Amino acid sequence: MGHVDHGKTSLLDYIRKSRVAAREAGGITQGIGAYNTTVEVDGEQRMVCFLDTPGHEAFSAMRARGAQVTDIAVIIVAADDGIRPQTREAVAHAQAAEVPIIVAINKIDKPGADPERVKTELLELNLVPEEWGGNTPMVLVSAKKGEGIADLLQIISWTAEEKALVCNPLNRAQGTVIEAHLDRKVGPVATLLVQAGTVKHGDIINAGGAYGKIRVLKDDLGNNLESAGASIPVQVIGLNLTPMAGEEWSAAANETEAREAAEVVQEKVRMQRMAEMTGGGSMVTLSSLATVDEDSEAMQKLNLIIKGDSMGMVEAIKASLSTLPQEAISLRYLLSGSGDITLSDIDLAAASGGLVLGFNLEPNDIVETHAKRLGVRVMTYKAEVKAVFGSSKSKVAGCVVTQGKLQKQFITVRRGKQVVFDGKMASLRRIKDDVEEVAEGVECGLGAEGFTDWKEGDKIECYTMVSKSRRLEEAQATKAVDLSTLEV
Repeated sequence: MGHVDHGKTSLLDYIRKSRVAAREAGGITQGIGAYNTTVEVDGEQRMVCFLDTPGHEAFSAMRARGAQVTDIAVIIVAADDGIRPQTREAVAHAQAAEVPIIVAINKIDKPGADPERVKTELLELNLVPEEWGGNTPMVLVSAKKGEGIADLLQIISWTAEEKALVCNPLNRAQGTVIEAHLDRKVGPVATLLVQAGTVKHGDIINAGGAYGKIRVLKDDLGNNLESAGASIPVQVIGLNLTPMAGEEWSAAANETEAREAAEVVQEKVRMQRMAEMTGGGSMVTLSSLATVDEDSEAMQKLNLIIKGDSMGMVEAIKASLSTLPQEAISLRYLLSGSGDITLSDIDLAAASGGLVLGFNLEPNDIVETHAKRLGVRVMTYKAEVKAVFGSSKSKVAGCVVTQGKLQKQFITVRRGKQVVFDGKMASLRRIKDDVEEVAEGVECGLGAEGFTDWKEGDKIECYTMVSKSRRLEEAQATKAVDLSTLEV
């Protein structure tokens, strides 16, 4: 866990380098990356499950879930950058979950690296290095050169032994849903972390409000499994619904037991939704936001339907929206989940005067036509990088604007499900000229402040920071997302 661009994924890449070199696929690439790998500690092979949590501020819910399901939290801090906002938050989540904390001070090979300064800053978070009389192990590492990695793995192993992290493989299998999404071909696909017992192919399980028989059981490399024990991430196919990320799952004696357990959860969700739907207050639509009477004591509600390519993404979006002030206007989530935007989503939005938000997906032509006919606003967000130019210190992404206009403001860069950068655009050029905006269909070059690690296939979200008297609320300096779709 840690701040964005402090080297969490790079560190895991180095630990798993033998598997990557052997051309084995990466991990279960979801909002929280789950990887199972064998490491050598004191000449002995140990199996370790790593969870890689996003460092962007929008993914607080994912970091909280990551801390809750882990046995040990490794906080990554860049030696040349020090403590950042998401570092503080990651530490807070780990401390709240009461899991042992190990600090890896990364990028010690970079100019300006100052590990001692980082250790001093960590004192503010009640993390005192062992060499200073505290109880927090701190290891100096370089994910790029591999320095200190063996020491880090050694300390992880020692901590596991000290905490006696063991379980009985004969117990009933149970654990936590790490991620889930709806696949068009095979249906709901869930990434599960086994935390107790042994799960087997053919087991009947319930996961939150979902249940079913495991028809397919795979490891993080996509290999079919017959069984999996504790601390092993697996993908399962066979559930009747897409479970929510963070929900607990367990094996059941039979289908009846699993179905009844799932129905109890479904009923709780239904009652909660009914309570929200029947709450007081009038409706407000996107077009009527500006006319809301801010002096009125009546609560007004904005209906939202949120769809994303994974449950983790949807969870992160809802968590971010929940931080908005909602004294006069509250957000009502009529529906949220993973999978395509459907005709029924549009019908629901039309009937309720709601807004449809889609993340990392687009409605098909039939759905889009249906939405236009019913006057439903569908807002989707994604973009893509396909080429990188320049030296290591001044890399830029060459782009063509395919929708809207690109302005020199703020961007979010996603790599798969992970946010790798969120900040200001440093440069925007058209041929050799610096420009403030680029129109649709025009090619350009884009650079970001403090970010050069562009990769082909990166997704870019562009937005403008504005201050409005009325938005979702009378919040000042809220982020009004003005997305331009880019293709390089």
